[in-house]
Amino acid sequence: MRFPGFDGEWNNKKLDDVSIIGRGKSKHRPRDADFLFGGKYPFIQTGDIRKASLYLEHFTQTYSEAGLKQSKLWNEGTLCVTIAANIAETAILKIQACFPDSIIGMIPVDGQTTSLFLKHSFDKFKIKIQTLSQGAAQDNLNQEKLSNIEFSFPHIDEQLKLTAFLSLIDDRIETQSKII
Repeated sequence: MRFPGFDGEWNNKKLDDVSIIGRGKSKHRPRDADFLFGGKYPFIQTGDIRKASLYLEHFTQTYSEAGLKQSKLWNEGTLCVTIAANIAETAILKIQACFPDSIIGMIPVDGQTTSLFLKHSFDKFKIKIQTLSQGAAQDNLNQEKLSNIEFSFPHIDEQLKLTAFLSLIDDRIETQSKII
């Protein structure tokens, strides 16, 4: 789909050219140690991302101060991508949150792309991305594979126009879902 006024070529770029990519952290073993949980820091898990539609603001677990110390707090606007269990599920953080190493965080580079454009690109090519994760033992998608995935990107102005249009549609779908 092209809007009037946009006619330049879309360029293929690797994800690590348009975003800062990092893996979530949960260093403590065992990961289910009680003292890590029950604090004020949202701890996002793959199931939380799977349940989210576009933005993620609801979570099932929190980290304590000890949990935060062995993890990392990601900023609002980070695109979360699951790389184990529910592979290639995505949601954009609407809150600051921590997440484990089964989730990749992507922070768009200013002037290159946006979290919304990345999210819609992932959603469009989800099945293709999931095939990259298939292995002999257990399916998973690692940071290196993810960094080398290429998507086509128009100029940032066209990305903004496209995502504004898609956001209007998303809002209407959400409104209709609430009515139903």
